[in-house]
Amino acid sequence: MRFDIVTLFPELIHQYFQYGVVKRAVENQLISVDTWNPRDYTADKHQTVDDKPYGGGPGMVLKYQPLKEAVLAIKKQSSAKSRVVYLSPKGQVVDNQKVKELSELDHLILISARYEGVDQRFIDHCVDEELSVGDYILSGGELPALVVIDSVSRMIPGVLGCDESANDDSFSAGLLEFPHYTRPEIVDSMAVPKILLSGNHQAIAQWRMCQSLKLTHQRRPDLLKLREFSKEQTQYLEDIE
Repeated sequence: MRFDIVTLFPELIHQYFQYGVVKRAVENQLISVDTWNPRDYTADKHQTVDDKPYGGGPGMVLKYQPLKEAVLAIKKQSSAKSRVVYLSPKGQVVDNQKVKELSELDHLILISARYEGVDQRFIDHCVDEELSVGDYILSGGELPALVVIDSVSRMIPGVLGCDESANDDSFSAGLLEFPHYTRPEIVDSMAVPKILLSGNHQAIAQWRMCQSLKLTHQRRPDLLKLREFSKEQTQYLEDIE
């Protein structure tokens, strides 16, 4: 899958891909990541990419033309059908379902804004979708772009090495993930739950499902309204309540 990020600070993006899962994904050519600086698509000697907002008010607004030219340059270089996403607090909040949807695409162009945002005409003319990573404000769109790339990459077969890892993650089944334990068996007088040492895979799977239901009920009960449950799961939830 191809990711292109339009950003005034490409170094912030490139540093992230020097580590961990995403680094291996790039090296194994499962994903590709490139950055495009709007300053390279300006016409004046100062490479001006922003200006004061019409109507007054604080801050600066990113100009239409440099952003548009950057997107056109990206599309010209790619034969794949692309989706242009503007990272914005006004967008749809990204959830696991949206991540799955994006992972099925061939090409994402992510617009990382700064200052007060971008000229609305760029959004109207060039952007396919606005996405948010939460109901809070950040200094720029680089971190949200990295969040989207990281979460989407994990859904691509081969990126995690063991594809079952993504299936067990929180939200993958509409629930929070069950607790994990590792060696030693006892630490500071706290023991690993005996069921995990039993070797009974069916019983372990059932315990993990119950733990997921319990955690979700305690911390994110809103998620329980979004899925259907088996008889056994329904009974367990009733017992919790």
